[in-house]
Amino acid sequence: MRSAGQSNPSQRHAEKIFTGAPRLVGVLLCWAMSLFVANEALASDSERLLDQRVHAFLVEHTRELGRDVEINIHPGAARLGECRDPQPFLTNPEQRLYGRVSVGVRCDSKTSQTRYLQAEVSVLVDHVVTARDIEAGSRIGPADVKLVEGRLERLPRHALLDIDDALGLSAARPLRAGSLLQTHHLRRERLVTRGSKVTVLARGNGFSVRREAKALDHGSLGEAVRLSIEGGDHLRAIVTGRGRLEVAF
Repeated sequence: MRSAGQSNPSQRHAEKIFTGAPRLVGVLLCWAMSLFVANEALASDSERLLDQRVHAFLVEHTRELGRDVEINIHPGAARLGECRDPQPFLTNPEQRLYGRVSVGVRCDSKTSQTRYLQAEVSVLVDHVVTARDIEAGSRIGPADVKLVEGRLERLPRHALLDIDDALGLSAARPLRAGSLLQTHHLRRERLVTRGSKVTVLARGNGFSVRREAKALDHGSLGEAVRLSIEGGDHLRAIVTGRGRLEVAF
């Protein structure tokens, strides 16, 4: 007969398991925590590599756009798995490479896993503005325009970025000093009128021939115009001046 306070073997075994349980739980928690930290570090390294690849990809593709390029990559909304070998590509080869840009990333050549990221690209460029008031119909000269700096993504799509693109053209409407020049603000002077008699110079290897022709189109400097020559034959020539065109053979 057992004395009071004396436990049987099964009770002692249960007590031993019970007292050892907290230690086992602690070991399991430490192991789980170490796995979590390791996975988080692996995911962080993968995301860092992905961002680096996308950033380098955009730097390379925007190199010719301007200067002081700023790139901000937006992180994906969902936490995805490891991206072992990120290979960025443009989701639309025709898209603009400034402002908001969409970039796809293939994660592994052996799988079809693809991710899509958004990035903001800002580029500093020069653009053309008027240096003084210009009346409608006035021909643009070097003193009428100047270059100023601006962020490309904030400029209208048809803004002029080169002064040479404005010189020699005429103002389509009155322009105030400091106006940002766009293509629709300017027009080319018409140098050839449809139905008019023009002079066409044909040039070739060691020869040149000048003759009269009839213009079948209106034309400005550098534009191609259809011509009708004696005998009813047609040809195309480039406008080189008022009533003058040239064709090369």
